[in-house]
Order: sequence, then structure tokens, then C-alpha cells
Amino acid sequence: SSGINAEWPLRPGEKERRMKQAKEAKLEEEKRKKAELEKKMKAKEEASVKERELAARKEEEKRQRELRKAEMAERRRKAAEKEREEKKRKNQEEAAERKQEALRRKQELEEIKVKELEKKRLEEEHRLEEQRRAEADALQKKQKKEKSTDCDSALIPLL
Repeated sequence: SSGINAEWPLRPGEKERRMKQAKEAKLEEEKRKKAELEKKMKAKEEASVKERELAARKEEEKRQRELRKAEMAERRRKAAEKEREEKKRKNQEEAAERKQEALRRKQELEEIKVKELEKKRLEEEHRLEEQRRAEADALQKKQKKEKSTDCDSALIPLL
């Protein structure tokens, strides 16, 4: 060892003591470096763990977002389906109502036709009755006239 006091003779055991000191310093330095390295490795591992946890959390959040998105899409699909069903039901009801209304109008028209036919039949009966009555009256008048003419002709010779 070439230190400042290299020219001075070393005391007995000094060399061993210095060698031992140097060895201990070297061991201490290696220990410190190892501890530092371990600390770095541990920090790296912790960072890696945190990174993985963060990545896992982000992945979970992404999965949750996609799940919510899918649920929303499913709700919208169901709502649209329900709306279509409701529209279909409403259209069917309206069609049934229109059909019912058309049937009711048809029945009303049939009733009106029946009433009109009945009215015409009654008018025709009445007209025929009037005609028969008029013919009967005419026949009666004719017979009366003939009677009176018979009477007149019977009276004429008496005059």
C-alpha cells in the first residue's frame, strides 16, 4: 500500500490491520452496492407491480365501459322492440276498429235499404189499394148510372 506514510515503517500488525480494514471497506462497499441494487430491483418490481395493477385497473375499467355500453345498446334494442310491438298492436287495434266501423256502416246501409224497400212496398200497396178503390168507385158509379139510366128508360115510356 503506497500511502502518504509509505516511507515510514509500519508498526507490527499495521499491514494486517490495514488489509483487514480495506477488506472490510470492500465488503461494506459490496454490501452497499448489493443493497442499492436490491433497492433498485425492489423499486423496479414495485413499479412493475404498480404498472401491472394500473394496466389491470385500466383493462377492468375498459371492460366495465364496454359492458355498460352493451347494456345500454341492449336496453335501446329492447325499447325499440317494445315500441315496434306497441306500434304493431296499436295498428292492429286501429285496423280492427276500422273494420268494425265499416261493418257497422254496412249494416246501417243494409237497414236503410231494407227500410226503403219496405217503404216502397207499402207505397206500392197503398197505390194498388187506391187504384182498386178508384176502380171500385168507377164501377159503382157506372152501375149507378146504368141503374138510373135503366130507371130513366123505364120512365121514358111513361111520359
